[in-house]
Amino acid sequence: MQILYIAGFGVLGVLARYYSGLFVEKVLFPPFPHGTFLVNVAGSFLVGAIYVLTAERMAVTPELRLGIMVGFLGGFTTFSSYCLEAIKLLEAAEYFYAALYFGLSPVLGVFAAFGGIFLARKLLDVAL
Repeated sequence: MQILYIAGFGVLGVLARYYSGLFVEKVLFPPFPHGTFLVNVAGSFLVGAIYVLTAERMAVTPELRLGIMVGFLGGFTTFSSYCLEAIKLLEAAEYFYAALYFGLSPVLGVFAAFGGIFLARKLLDVAL
């Protein structure tokens, strides 16, 4: 049953991200990626608020909590999960791991994306 909640809410999150990004990019123009930026910030806010509401304040089913947090917000943005995990490390007084996670994730993520772009372009250039 959990997988149905995650999948159903995930579809909604992906669609929300796509249409939010389109809307924002029509209103605010490049070169700054306003759509992705605002979706990531909104997703981070929502993961914090929904975590408190569903895990600390309200009794909701574990399936619904997973559907919202993993499905919807995971589809909306994985940046929200990254932020929540960093905060949980800080709250657990795991300062070294929090700093490592917080600092390395975006830096290595950018380098990994660059590596993927570079490798894919090289492989495609050779194949063509």
